[in-house]
Amino acid sequence: MKHHLLVLLRHAEAIPHAAAPDRQRVLTPFGRQQAAAAGKALAESGLDLSGLHVWYSPAERTRETAELARAALPPETSSISVDPLYDADLPRLMELLHETPDTVSALVVVGHNPVIAEACHALGSTQFEQPQFAALNDGYPPATLTAFRLTSDWAGLSVDTAELVFHHIG
Repeated sequence: MKHHLLVLLRHAEAIPHAAAPDRQRVLTPFGRQQAAAAGKALAESGLDLSGLHVWYSPAERTRETAELARAALPPETSSISVDPLYDADLPRLMELLHETPDTVSALVVVGHNPVIAEACHALGSTQFEQPQFAALNDGYPPATLTAFRLTSDWAGLSVDTAELVFHHIG
């Protein structure tokens, strides 16, 4: 069976809530650095990123995070705004992932907390006791990413089929 790669990336640091309407909040200068660093970390992770797709919520901060991270990723990486990611809860995010076409071999989802952290914990919490992943018990700060190798197709994604293989704390 073909293995798939799922990467969950929380958007990088954005300007405060009071500074702009939520969907229009942009990254801070530090957030721009965080997003670029997350992309670089993923590119240097040694994971197979061939056929990579990037989904991001329509909020400006996730679009910027995706764009800045993507600069370090393979040039053929495609990206698309996925409207339901903006306010998705965990069941909705899992539904979107389960519906992913099997032709997508690697997927980065750039989204918001709490759902990105909840998905990471739902899929990988049994692996957080491993020393290399213990930092994930302390939260999921902006620009944090986690990568899971799936031993199933997208429809079979679950805690039993997702192996936590990489993380980067933003």
